[in-house]
Amino acid sequence: MNKIVFNWVVLFVYLFLIFYLSSLPRIELLEKTPEFFLRDKILHVLEFGVLASLSYNAFKNHNILNEKIYFYIIMFATIYGAILEINQVFVPNRVFSFYDILANFLGSLTILFKKLF
Repeated sequence: MNKIVFNWVVLFVYLFLIFYLSSLPRIELLEKTPEFFLRDKILHVLEFGVLASLSYNAFKNHNILNEKIYFYIIMFATIYGAILEINQVFVPNRVFSFYDILANFLGSLTILFKKLF
């Protein structure tokens, strides 16, 4: 399989996985992990850091995005996170949270570290 196609497939699978897990009434995996302050926000940062990295791998081969690719990746991940939060309004035992959107944004900013190093 072509590397470009592979990167897009991995991105779409990850996007679907995030959507699926955020659409569940509760996530049993999280209930089995130890509880600590800001656990949820740290998981959002990690989740969207991975999303930003996968998005970079998929988008980097498109010449049209080269100049502002990091901006587009951060906006893509943040808007996708906002859509997921809106979707959670309709899911039992889930709530909309601006802090989750902020954590998603901060996680997507980790893509800038790839640019620096």
